[in-house]
Amino acid sequence: MSSEVTVTLSGESRVVPVGTIVREVLDGIPSRDLVAARVNGKVVDLTRKLEHDASVEPVLAESPEGLEVIRHSTAHLMAMAVQSLYPGTQVTIGPVIEDGFFYDFAPAAPFTVEDLPKIEAKMRELVKADHKIQRTEVSREDAIRKFSAMGEKYKVEIIQGIEDDHVSIYSQGDWMDLCRGPHVPSTRYLKAFKLTSVAGAYWRGDEHNAMLSRIYGTAFAGKEALEEHLKLVELARQRDHRKLGREMGLYIFDPISPGSPFYLPKGVIIFNALVDYMRRLYRRYGYDEVVTPLLFKNELWNSSGHWENFRENMFLSPDPDSVTNTIDTGPDGWHHGYGLKPMNCPGHTFVYRAEKRSYRDLPLRIAEFSRLHRAERSGTLHGLMRVRAMSQDDAHIFCREDQIEDEIALNLQMVRDVYGALGFERVEFKLATMPEHHLGTAEQWQMTEAKLGNAMKRNEISYEINPKEGAFYGPKIEIYVSDALKRKWQVATIQLDSNMPERFDLSYTNSAGAEERPVMIHRAILGSLERFIGVLIEHTGGVLPFWLAPEQVRVLSLSEKVETYANEVTGLLRREGLRAHGDIRNEKLGFKVREAELAKVPYMIVVGEREAADRSVSIRLLRGEKINAMPLAALVELLKKEPIPA
Repeated sequence: MSSEVTVTLSGESRVVPVGTIVREVLDGIPSRDLVAARVNGKVVDLTRKLEHDASVEPVLAESPEGLEVIRHSTAHLMAMAVQSLYPGTQVTIGPVIEDGFFYDFAPAAPFTVEDLPKIEAKMRELVKADHKIQRTEVSREDAIRKFSAMGEKYKVEIIQGIEDDHVSIYSQGDWMDLCRGPHVPSTRYLKAFKLTSVAGAYWRGDEHNAMLSRIYGTAFAGKEALEEHLKLVELARQRDHRKLGREMGLYIFDPISPGSPFYLPKGVIIFNALVDYMRRLYRRYGYDEVVTPLLFKNELWNSSGHWENFRENMFLSPDPDSVTNTIDTGPDGWHHGYGLKPMNCPGHTFVYRAEKRSYRDLPLRIAEFSRLHRAERSGTLHGLMRVRAMSQDDAHIFCREDQIEDEIALNLQMVRDVYGALGFERVEFKLATMPEHHLGTAEQWQMTEAKLGNAMKRNEISYEINPKEGAFYGPKIEIYVSDALKRKWQVATIQLDSNMPERFDLSYTNSAGAEERPVMIHRAILGSLERFIGVLIEHTGGVLPFWLAPEQVRVLSLSEKVETYANEVTGLLRREGLRAHGDIRNEKLGFKVREAELAKVPYMIVVGEREAADRSVSIRLLRGEKINAMPLAALVELLKKEPIPA
């Protein structure tokens, strides 16, 4: 065996002794910037020994991979601090998540937010101690003995489920944990972190298991990035759609119907304005709207594949004509009973089958806004973002094979129209491919995935692959928007499906008079209107575009002497089709302005005795700007110039 290996770094190769640690071949890179390395494409510790020829790349602290290493190591730092402060606490898992990490603990008493400053202080103490972080490999049996002796029953359970003969353990000081790694070289690398919240979590996510204490945190390469992140977190708290929804009088939630928003009149205005906008687009793009039943026999869900793949997320009902009046959720339970629809696609196949179709009839584009219901777990519900009752701007296109790419191109253009009108400037695309559990053959999936990819390339859209994240019936284009708080939201989807037409025996007559199968495109641009409204409220901070604002104008009277004129102005604006309200209460102007600002009213029209005498108005905008007094007629013309998307 050779005593040397060849290392390739930045396109240049050199020979080093076998067993050289990775850090030694990355000379010239400051330690503060370097947290790990990529060896033959895999991220590893800087202390990993080189046993074979390899290409080596540095992983810097501010890179995505570097941040993940820092956050993973900070999770270990937190666990070390917790077990130091609270002896007897058991550790379970501590993964990296988006923008941070968490660790689940089994303490004697649940942790609270009051514990976090104490834990943070201990973490900083451990950072100053500069504990070296070391990786060792042991046999699975040795690991079980070690953690059993430590009383770590959860770790033992994890190790027992690992099939490998050997596992890796990371230690820092006298603390250690089972982990694949990689990690930073020592605790001194971890200086910019913050513990953010606590929560309860079931072991392995199973409500039948023990309840654990979960501590969330975040970490960055430097303090400036951490401070910027914390500012955005605070801004997100201020913009929480649940908070703004209450302040603006848009919607409420009540335990009487968990996961189902109660839209108040102003919230209904936003909802209907979005639907009306989509309907205008439908007329332009050649869609027809339908309404299908909310409740179907379960045999429909068996035909569509939802009974096998989705029934645990459905609200099921017994058959009212059945003697037993029971619900059977087993594999064969579809023979009886009913289910509330969780999506529109199976019902739309019956619209297609209502007539005999010719190749000249295609594409057939049908859309629907009716309610959908999904049995989401109570612990996952979150305001409008995760609900059990929703509406979607749902549409399905039945087309020929040769029409697929044109139809997808039209929908991609519609995506651009919608997001541009709603102020989302950055849009990203992913292609979600065949999942583990799916309908159809691998060959079918390869073909449909290629068609979606070709459609995006044809439209000069760059995209990433999201492996194994397609719907069970077909691949999909996932479309993400970035909001004002730099968060990404997946909203639109365009899915290609050749399985459902097969399962429902759909056909059309081709130009030669023979029967062929259509292809089905599933498409939603806003997605769930509930979720989209939540995203939009947080993106804008409630300051919606004029055409979406539930209250566009509020007329504020300065005194009782001008009540009549204030009401006249309000009435005129309403007759012009504007959403206007008058505030003629006997309150100070400052109080009225603050209330209008809280309600996010774009225009505040102030009228006093001078305005009444001149038949004019003074204008104050939501952001505080004032406009010179103008005649009443000029006000109407000004407001009519506010843009409304076609």
